[in-house]
Amino acid sequence: MTAAQPHDTRIGEPLRLAPGDRVRNLVDLIHRSVERSPDRIALQWKARGNGRQGTWEQRTYAELWTWVEAVSLGLAALGMRPGDRAVILSRSRPEWVVADLAVLALGGVTCPIYSAERPDKVAVMVRNVGARFAFVEGMQQAAKLIADAADLGVDHVISFDASHALPEGSATFKQLAARGDAARPALTDWRRGWASIGRAQVATIVHTSGTGGEPKGVVLTHGNVIHNFEAARQAIPFDEHDLALSVLPLSHMLERAAGLYVPLAIGAGVAFAEPLIERWAANLVEVRPTIMVTIPLFFQRIHQKVLAEVERQPAWKQRLFRWGTGLGARRYANHLGGRRDSAWLRLQLAIAGRVVFARIKARTGGRLRYFCSGGAPLPREVGEFFYAMGMLILEGYGLSETAPLLAISRPASFRFGTVGPPAAETEIRIDAASGEILARGPQVMRGYLDDPAATAEAIDADGWFHTGDIGEFDEAGRLRITDRLKNLIVLDNGKKVSPTPMETKLASSPYIAQAVIIGDGHSATGALVVPDFERLASWARETGLPRTDAPRTIEHTEVIALMDAEVRRLLHDFAAYERPRRVAILPRELSEERDEVVGPLRKPKRRVIIANWPAQVERLFPAGAS
Repeated sequence: MTAAQPHDTRIGEPLRLAPGDRVRNLVDLIHRSVERSPDRIALQWKARGNGRQGTWEQRTYAELWTWVEAVSLGLAALGMRPGDRAVILSRSRPEWVVADLAVLALGGVTCPIYSAERPDKVAVMVRNVGARFAFVEGMQQAAKLIADAADLGVDHVISFDASHALPEGSATFKQLAARGDAARPALTDWRRGWASIGRAQVATIVHTSGTGGEPKGVVLTHGNVIHNFEAARQAIPFDEHDLALSVLPLSHMLERAAGLYVPLAIGAGVAFAEPLIERWAANLVEVRPTIMVTIPLFFQRIHQKVLAEVERQPAWKQRLFRWGTGLGARRYANHLGGRRDSAWLRLQLAIAGRVVFARIKARTGGRLRYFCSGGAPLPREVGEFFYAMGMLILEGYGLSETAPLLAISRPASFRFGTVGPPAAETEIRIDAASGEILARGPQVMRGYLDDPAATAEAIDADGWFHTGDIGEFDEAGRLRITDRLKNLIVLDNGKKVSPTPMETKLASSPYIAQAVIIGDGHSATGALVVPDFERLASWARETGLPRTDAPRTIEHTEVIALMDAEVRRLLHDFAAYERPRRVAILPRELSEERDEVVGPLRKPKRRVIIANWPAQVERLFPAGAS
């Protein structure tokens, strides 16, 4: 690794925009695709109910826009005014997109809430933003808001799903659109209204995950979010022929910006995966996407499943697989060295593509050009595995406070384990004293909602946003994220340990689903690991262990030895003082319901985890042990 230099600062390239390409607001951004390609498919989703279960429905850009017009006019008829705020509490679906654009077109502010958020936090967020309008997915969420609507200040609750009876005081999305259709004479004034919205106007308030306390409202403007599109398109050659499969929640800025606005702004299509993660594999085959935005956990799970399948194959097939992945490693080495692949290597890769990887690639639909990965570090071996199959994972970096893009890998200069150079028009600095990543650019938020003290703490007098992340640049100016400042473990001898790189490495094990490194104030670190119970059960059968239920499996001496060996094998390259001295196994996955992990990225809340598992923590740090 290259050590960060004092105040090491890198600046992204200028944006290359023709005068006519500069849009005023997010509604204008999508409307341009409507004008260019009215008949191209904009949205796809799996139909539910009414005898249509299992069929994919579609809307063209023209149909999408007509839908947005109707819903937006319906909101105006209900009394929505510029500056009014509307929460969206729902999983990703086409109505989410329409509601978002309809609110923005009236000069309103959309305030998404993660659909799996706990009711008490939902109430806090609704109060924070002062929402008069609330879009919910269905009856359960509608009832939750209706009960406290007066206390929360919500005037109108609108449900996307009309398949069940709704609580009194709520309306359906279809009813809202019908009301808007009746108000179409006002369409000219409506168009004039959204056309006048400027980049400086607030577009959305997104709450942070709140791993360190109560969530804060991040205030983002139209210009903040538009910059993400402009910079991403300049970095990666997307076009209108692409099709994105949307799997992450639209309440998260990574999916909303990169997985929704970017494809729609270039005239490409977006297909929404089904809500159940177990259906994503089938959706990949059905939709056959060309691009996809997701998190490293998705790739790690695929990688682990493939390796588990290979282990069950005859020896000759295992050797064939190792040959194919070895070719990918050689191809990657050539890329890093700036060398062209030889004709012989290209031929071998073509053969491997047909003989070794064809079935695996077919499971992704066979057309994927780019995966965009964010939210956590990607293990290098996972990136190389997909690269061997001809599927490139491009890592990016950012935060909700930066809408979210700060840095992004480019196809011509990517390096696994880095998130690329700064995005266009973005400055990134490594603080000399702490190693913290600071950022400055058009995407940095206006501030935290009604919290000037927190805003001043996050954005200094010179305009640098303090990310709270630690990082460094490599020799080519690519940013490498090493950890969060607040994650640093300080041992009793004063040495500091970054847990995230070790946790990422442990998650590459086929036997480990989750891992958390702890040890603050102790003489050494310890590892809490959650097994991949399905893979562990298979291993236990092959080993001849007595059959027991999943939680009790971890009590076997052989299982304890396996987990200990995996931790030692995977972390042997880390410094001796960083490596965990002991390992404790947890009998279930860390969950959002118990407040142990946060949000769709499943970030661990270490203090809660430590409090919830006192017996396991005691095994890591027994009283009186040195």
